[in-house]
Amino acid sequence: MSDQDAALRQRNMEIVREYLEAINRWDFEKKRELLAEDAVQDMAYAPEPFERVFEGRETILSFVETIPALIDCENLHDIWMDTLASDPGEIVCTYKSDMEIKPERRPYKNRYITRWTVRDEKITYFGEFFDPIPLLVALGGSVEPGQLQAEEPA
Repeated sequence: MSDQDAALRQRNMEIVREYLEAINRWDFEKKRELLAEDAVQDMAYAPEPFERVFEGRETILSFVETIPALIDCENLHDIWMDTLASDPGEIVCTYKSDMEIKPERRPYKNRYITRWTVRDEKITYFGEFFDPIPLLVALGGSVEPGQLQAEEPA
C-alpha cells in the first residue's frame, strides 16, 4: 500500500467518523457539508413507519432533522471501522447506540453494521443495518415469537 493510498483510506474513515460525531451532536450543517448532493441513505431493515431509502442530500437531511423530536441523543459509541482492501473509499463500520425514545423515555439500544462510500471527500452512500425488533419495542410495539416445529419425517 502506498503512502498516498494509506492517507486516502485514513481521510475517508475520518469523514465517516465526522459524520457519526455530527449524528451525536445533532449537527445538521456538518452532515450537509459531508454528504454528496446525490447521496443515498439505505436502512434496509427499518420497520414501518420508517422509510428505507432516502435519495439526495436534502431528502436525507429532511428525515434526520425529525429525529430529535423522537430521541434526545443517539449516543453512538464503540465505533470500529476499516476500508475494503479493494477500494479506499468503501468503508465498513460497526457501532452501538444507547438512547431513550420520547415521550415515555423507553430505552433503546442496538448494534449496527454500516457500509459507506466516500468519493471526493463526500459521502455518497450510507447503508445502515440493524435489528428492527428493539426499535419496534422501544416505540411501544411488540413482536410475538412463533413456534418452531420440526416437520415429521416422511
